[in-house]
Amino acid sequence: MGDDARAPIMVTGVSSVGALEGQIRQAKTQLNDWTTCVSARTTKGQSAIQKLSGEISADKEQIERALQTPAATAVAASGPHSLDVWA
Repeated sequence: MGDDARAPIMVTGVSSVGALEGQIRQAKTQLNDWTTCVSARTTKGQSAIQKLSGEISADKEQIERALQTPAATAVAASGPHSLDVWA
């Protein structure tokens, strides 16, 4: 278990939600590794697991807040859409 500091992602739109979801996937993989590690039973290991779990929860809450903004809701409600890469 290491002290992997994660850079915060500021959610300003739907595109940032994807970045947060990717971060959550990575954190869940790390969490799974840590919980099956022998050091997971130590005080330091339990502390690291608890911290990472809290970060995952915070990221999920940040996604929920971003999706509740009027702009994000309008984009999400518009259904499937394409991105013009030439714009």
